Amino acid sequence: MTGRTEDRGTPALRIEQVAQLCGVSVARVQGWIDKKRLQAIGGRNERKVRQNDLARFLMRFNMPIPAGILPVSARKVLFVAPGERGARAGARFFRNFAEHLQGRANCFLDSVTFGKGAEYKILTFLPDLILADCVNSCEETLHLLEFVGNIGGMRTVALVRRNLAMAKRQRLLVAGVHAVIERRLPWEELQSSVMRVLNSLGARQRGAAKAEGE
Repeated sequence: MTGRTEDRGTPALRIEQVAQLCGVSVARVQGWIDKKRLQAIGGRNERKVRQNDLARFLMRFNMPIPAGILPVSARKVLFVAPGERGARAGARFFRNFAEHLQGRANCFLDSVTFGKGAEYKILTFLPDLILADCVNSCEETLHLLEFVGNIGGMRTVALVRRNLAMAKRQRLLVAGVHAVIERRLPWEELQSSVMRVLNSLGARQRGAAKAEGE
């Protein structure tokens, strides 16, 4: 599942530009479009692809998103959930979360289950923020935090059950999570907590740019 940004006025790329950015042939891009996997606009001889549509396509098929495709203000958010116990509740949470967040932030959202697939997704998607569903998967979350820590440059949030033992909460913080948030908080409160983490990304990047200029 992906979130959406405002499409009106979104720049469009020629097929040749898409092929060059993705490192594939023009014929390959034409095939993506003909098979209805990649949305295009215009007639066959004047086909173009909106940058947002290209980003969603690449997300869907776990392909890297080239630099400059996403709007400068856009954030990439990845939700990581258990594949077995708690999977249904996690999927329901993500649907509701995506619906609420899209009204407050310019984000591209995707989801994946814990395991090697999550590691591969992180390497290709390079999310700004990772939400780890820790309600039924604390150990998996700790493994994920170790993997993310080796990459660096990403914020992580652990979504936990209500009244989580302080020792477990502390263990997550020591492992490098940037925030521990109860998954069953009222939506407004939960969204505000996540937005604070998202906003800290901008503050961090502004600070880095200022340091480079000095």
